[in-house]
Amino acid sequence: MQSTINKAALNRLMYILTQEVSLCKKLFELTTSAPSILTSDNAEKIMALLGVLDTQATELKALSMTRTALMLEFARSLGISVVSSGGITHLKLRKLADMVSEPFSTSFRNFSSELNQLARQIQSAQSDNAYIIHRARDYVNVTLRLLASAQNSFGYSGELNQKSSVQLHTLA
Repeated sequence: MQSTINKAALNRLMYILTQEVSLCKKLFELTTSAPSILTSDNAEKIMALLGVLDTQATELKALSMTRTALMLEFARSLGISVVSSGGITHLKLRKLADMVSEPFSTSFRNFSSELNQLARQIQSAQSDNAYIIHRARDYVNVTLRLLASAQNSFGYSGELNQKSSVQLHTLA
């Protein structure tokens, strides 16, 4: 059935998948290294990490969109029905693997497994990071509330001001 899809298009898909796996691995490495940066007091490192993560995610999204468009072309060429999720129609990589010959078939199955595994690992690492961020935010909120609830405060003159302190509000 591969005769309806040319090898150049299949090779292009292989290239895109290779790039996606590479980017996912980089995202996973960055995400797993994030806790040490997130718990540091270095705002520049945190901003740099967020910038790199954003760039990687943007590149990954572009590759994913290109892959999805190519897979849709394959589905049309093969005359097969495709899965629709959220209004987006796409062909599953494993189904395409069933429709093409070797070496593409095995490669597509391997890419599918690897991408699914990386997605689960990244999601787990992101959950860990979200917990760290949540706990840090809670700590800051408690500290600010303690400071805001103090009845005495110092004015700009450095003298004790007996009036109620200004209430601090957080975005929690």
